[in-house]
Amino acid sequence: MMKRLSSYIQKLLSLLRVKPLIGGLEISDIALRFVHKSKGIWHFVAIRLEPGIFEEGKIKSSEKFIAALKNLKSQAFPEKKLRKIPVVVSFSSVSIYSQVFSLPIIQGENLDRAVQLNVEMISPIDTSRAYSGWQKVGEDQESLRLDVLSAFIDRAVVDEITKALLAADFIPVVVESRALSLARLLREEGLQIGLDMNKSYVLIRVDDSGIDFLIIRLGQLYFEYFNSWRNIADEKGAISSQAFEAAVIRSLHQVVNFYNQHWTGSPSEVVLSAAALKDETKKIIADNFSFTVRDLIFKDQETAPEWYIALGCGLRGESPRSRDRELSLLGIGAQEEFREEQVILFLGFWRVLVPVVLGLFLCVFSLSYLFLTQTSSGLKSQSLLSLGDSGLEEGRVLQTQAQEFNHLVELFNSVRAAQVSESTLIEKIRGIAESSGIMITRIYFQSPSIPILFNGEVRSEDKLTAFKNALTGDPGFKDVNLNLIDIHKSPTGLSFLITFRLNQ
Repeated sequence: MMKRLSSYIQKLLSLLRVKPLIGGLEISDIALRFVHKSKGIWHFVAIRLEPGIFEEGKIKSSEKFIAALKNLKSQAFPEKKLRKIPVVVSFSSVSIYSQVFSLPIIQGENLDRAVQLNVEMISPIDTSRAYSGWQKVGEDQESLRLDVLSAFIDRAVVDEITKALLAADFIPVVVESRALSLARLLREEGLQIGLDMNKSYVLIRVDDSGIDFLIIRLGQLYFEYFNSWRNIADEKGAISSQAFEAAVIRSLHQVVNFYNQHWTGSPSEVVLSAAALKDETKKIIADNFSFTVRDLIFKDQETAPEWYIALGCGLRGESPRSRDRELSLLGIGAQEEFREEQVILFLGFWRVLVPVVLGLFLCVFSLSYLFLTQTSSGLKSQSLLSLGDSGLEEGRVLQTQAQEFNHLVELFNSVRAAQVSESTLIEKIRGIAESSGIMITRIYFQSPSIPILFNGEVRSEDKLTAFKNALTGDPGFKDVNLNLIDIHKSPTGLSFLITFRLNQ
């Protein structure tokens, strides 16, 4: 019985680290595609958009667009009343400008300053009207150069779509381009289809939005060239086979020329992700180029290529937020919405769990106490009737064990009474953070004997210093430690890691 109880407790403890469900959502002119992973299996839901609801990355009918998002959520979770669904969002029809630039290898605050300066210089949009992001994609130790991928998008477009998502109870965690989603899928699945991530590839995507050409080096996105169907169609909106062939040949030549201008050699292969016209595209490449063409296949689960962008988003959602270092084009307001939702989820989880666990232990100890008390009484009665000294001795031993158990029960009750409520602790830390202007990213608390890890963001060093002083001056905490190496520049100011202990 105790072994089975221990097994149940272990399963319960494995759930103590709250991990939110984060799905992948692709938004295009003609469809919404949503994926999420549950019990090791990917689940897929799609809603086709009527013409005129969403065109070229702009919402034409806000009411119908929100209704479609709500319909998507209800189909994805028909039996669950989830409060809000966090999603990694990819825009397939929105113009997102991206560019890779190179810097000398530097670290820390100097790197942030150098990157921000370059981002401002190359931005095709006025920085006051744009959201931008960047990530490291390569590092050459021989030339001591660092490659950085930057991306830019119109702020108004993101804000409008974010508003619609929130109205439909979706919380955007990340906003990224379709190219970044596809590059991640190739990087994650490349080894399973025989690709060498130390080589370079041209990834061609053919879907309902157009033809996308990506240069992938060392598993990272370095260049994108997109041809929409509107640019290929004639004046009547029709696309002939000759026009399609010419677009593929012309675009692939331009991509290969770009590669040759920036790097030595040539791409190893062409990787094709075609939701339509797959055979035609392969034939065009085989007739006009010397590249080997390989299909991009999602081997974990049989999946049609039209889901690959949403799957790329879903793969990012599966990774812990604390380890995500890829760029995002999301506004600050949406990021704060997600953090607040996570804090509410965390506090609610502990409010329910702590009383349940303590109540369970109390019931187990009470039942054990009653059982041992009755056993002790029975043994006492038997010992009075027993004529042998061994029976009396056994009764005394059992009585001693019962007394020791009673002492353990009393000790447990005293520990339970002195235990600090997890939810009260988190609320206290959150209150100190809010009073100092701190945005909470993560709070990791394992046990009173291990330091609490606090990740957050703040707009200025003064507020960060005030937060540290507030923790130091609080009698409930001790050993407050804020290292300079744990402070980094972020688009909103500073991101940092601070540790401290409970003062018991």
